[in-house]
Amino acid sequence: MKFKLVSAMLSLCASFCSLNSYATVYPTQVTAENGKVTIQKKPERIIVLEFGILDELKLLGVKPIGMGKSDNTEGQDPAHLQEFIKDIASVGTRDEPSLEAIAKLKPDLIIGDASFVMNILPQLNRIAPTILMNGILGDPKEQIKNLHTLAKITNTENKVPGIISHYEKIRTHALNVAAKSKKKTVLIGYITPSGVFRALTSNAIATPILKELNKENLVKETDVMHRIEMTVEGVINKNPDQIAILLTDGNMDPYKKLEKNPLWKDVRALKEDQIYFLDRNVWAKTHGIEAMEIMYKEAETSGFLEAIPQSKKAKLN
Repeated sequence: MKFKLVSAMLSLCASFCSLNSYATVYPTQVTAENGKVTIQKKPERIIVLEFGILDELKLLGVKPIGMGKSDNTEGQDPAHLQEFIKDIASVGTRDEPSLEAIAKLKPDLIIGDASFVMNILPQLNRIAPTILMNGILGDPKEQIKNLHTLAKITNTENKVPGIISHYEKIRTHALNVAAKSKKKTVLIGYITPSGVFRALTSNAIATPILKELNKENLVKETDVMHRIEMTVEGVINKNPDQIAILLTDGNMDPYKKLEKNPLWKDVRALKEDQIYFLDRNVWAKTHGIEAMEIMYKEAETSGFLEAIPQSKKAKLN
């Protein structure tokens, strides 16, 4: 009887100690893109100015009171976030937030993207302590780093192992499928309303993910906007095995305009039924952990991952 009681107490202690080992002790300090920032207490009124950061807070079960949204050229906010954000107040766009709207919400913490709002950091700091991260420009390793930082700030570190385990399971499956296919050269990008193809550059976050999936982005240039405009002649000269067209809210109209170019019929990927339609939101607009999970899944379900011709994929479905 004593042995059972001692065992039960040890088990309870182990569980408590395990949970306690994840507990954040405030004040706590984190290292961000704007240097070391001290958080005096657990934040309760957070404003987020980037989708990838919002994605990771969602996974941690932390709901902000305000957020930066898409601008009018980007379409709707990411579909995987819409249910979560439907009752979160808007404070303008991610790169041009309203300081007045932010101040009105009386936040105790602001989390933004270094590439978007570094120029207004002093004004943000006057409203509330501000942490800047690499959200939109953060590769997969950076996103996991962001997750750890956000978890420490919000006292939710106990959730991190499960989140990373789920992500790695999806990623590993996609990589295993990709390893069975031949390497493919690709162009990936979205089309403007006027029918201009904007291809993602080598420094876009999609590029290292494509490389993991046994695909080579043929655009070797880098650009601060992570995209370059390409003519149809330029596409033909690159001669990719595959082309991934990133749709804005599923809208095919821009692609239909591109198709009207008489040279488009000479694109090899079109002739070989290797043009795929993917979601611009997750491939070019937000790069949180859940967004990356959706990328890996969409690469497979669309046929892009295994280079399954679109006509064959339609028959399989």
